[in-house]
Amino acid sequence: MSKNTQNKHDSEVVDAEVPQEEVVATTEDVVATTEDVVASTEDVVASTEDVVASTEDAVSESKEKQSKTAKASPSKGKAAKGKASKDDAPAPNKNNDAQFDQEIESAGSGASLTFPMQCSALRINGHVVLNGRPCKIVAMTTSKTGKHGHAKVSLTGIDIFTGRKIEDMSPSTHNMDVPNIKREEFTLLDVDNDGEFLSLVTPEGDTKDDVKVPEGELGEKMLEDFKEGKDLLVTVITSMDEEAAISYKEAPKNKD
Repeated sequence: MSKNTQNKHDSEVVDAEVPQEEVVATTEDVVATTEDVVASTEDVVASTEDVVASTEDAVSESKEKQSKTAKASPSKGKAAKGKASKDDAPAPNKNNDAQFDQEIESAGSGASLTFPMQCSALRINGHVVLNGRPCKIVAMTTSKTGKHGHAKVSLTGIDIFTGRKIEDMSPSTHNMDVPNIKREEFTLLDVDNDGEFLSLVTPEGDTKDDVKVPEGELGEKMLEDFKEGKDLLVTVITSMDEEAAISYKEAPKNKD
């Protein structure tokens, strides 16, 4: 083989090797791209796992809140069974006053300020919070259900502390706050010099000097009877961090 022929052959070999290097380089680029895709997929999976974890936490927290609400509000389940009436709310019966007096007596000092009750389960002579005030229900009517909504209940209440009339309206299926009301009886020990505050004695023998003399005729009659030397028992109600003397009576005489 001549020298020129040999050189021509070497040149062809070199030229043939170039495409192979390009293929190797292209393959490496494909591998690198694949690795990037895998890495991106792993990031997406990690993000999805975070979302799932957050959703599970939210569901767990919601169930925990529902459980606490159910424990703190045993009357809620009973209230939910009540169905909205299409006609006027039922008139009060003779057992209503006794029923709600029992609720007042049973409200302990550790009870919460209010508890929820479905609007349709409320009754005249019961109690409800209207415009942020504890009220006794004196009237309630239920409107007929419309095509696109629930029946609505119109409520009229009397503020148990101020005597002011308050009106409000709510869908019959919604919950409303019912105030916890505590009723206690104290012995009247004295009245301050200004005739403004009562000095009361608790059943435990402690003094309580932060209850005001009732306004109007009730307060005037109470002071008059006290000045006459009568032993008086004063009834005080407490609700939503307020308290007031609402009535009094003469203490029974000792039979000695």
